[in-house]
Amino acid sequence: MKIILKIIFLIGLIAAASAGHAQVYQWKDIDSRTTRFSNTPPQWYGNIQGESRGPRVQVFYYGVLVDDTNLTFEVRQGMRSQSPIGRYLPRLIAPGTQQAGR
Repeated sequence: MKIILKIIFLIGLIAAASAGHAQVYQWKDIDSRTTRFSNTPPQWYGNIQGESRGPRVQVFYYGVLVDDTNLTFEVRQGMRSQSPIGRYLPRLIAPGTQQAGR
């Protein structure tokens, strides 16, 4: 009986740990030239128009690439529409259009 409880506890612990690392942002740090990983995006990632464009950002959800700032608008839009977290990422605005309120 104790072994079964330990196994159930271990499975629950693994599930909780993997859920916490579901969404990962990856980019190359300009200053240190190292690859950074975080569960929060860098500040330039939400800058859709690219006025202060930063390094390439890739977003992974459970190991699957769901966004990449290096790809074209159409490809990024398609990736987001097929992703279960696409609606939670910053909204994409087509190149050449202005954001509301600017």
